[in-house]
Amino acid sequence: MAGRVRHVAASQYKTVPWRNGGGMTAEIAIEPEGAAVDSKFLWRLSLARIDRGGPFSPFEGYDRTIALIAGAGMVLNFRERGSARIDKPLQLLAFSGEWAPGCALVEGPTEDLNVMTDRARIRHQVQLLEASPSGRPAKIAPTLAIFAPTSGRATIDGEALQLGERDTVIAEGAAQVTFASGGPALSIGLFTI
Repeated sequence: MAGRVRHVAASQYKTVPWRNGGGMTAEIAIEPEGAAVDSKFLWRLSLARIDRGGPFSPFEGYDRTIALIAGAGMVLNFRERGSARIDKPLQLLAFSGEWAPGCALVEGPTEDLNVMTDRARIRHQVQLLEASPSGRPAKIAPTLAIFAPTSGRATIDGEALQLGERDTVIAEGAAQVTFASGGPALSIGLFTI
């Protein structure tokens, strides 16, 4: 297998408090490894559980994309920039970390995947990989992560990895990546500027 591959099981995610103290996040990965959310990190993947409405934490200088993973969803209020309703499974929404919207839950707790990148040094692209029992190719990036809401099989440069529900695989320098599952997954490409 070319490059570096990390299989991060959902049980290995690190639980950390939100910047504003309003909830908890399961941190999947952060670069550089071991960096704190209050430090200047390059990129971060995490799962946030939202139990009640309130403000998002601001992340100045970062671009964010969130995807609904569980629950009925939320409405984000960006004040003068309008609002956005996220209420479909794996629905994506990209926005600037400075905007720090207010959040109102549609009905009960919800959970979302967060991708954050330092916009001065890196950009990201999040795409839905539709369900395929034989495997869908993921667009290749210098660093590519696949988040599997349901269990599945990732094949990276010909080597297969079995992923459990909500596991993530992160591949650096891979030439070919496919994902096979009974349900869709999310592909996160990270590109240095």
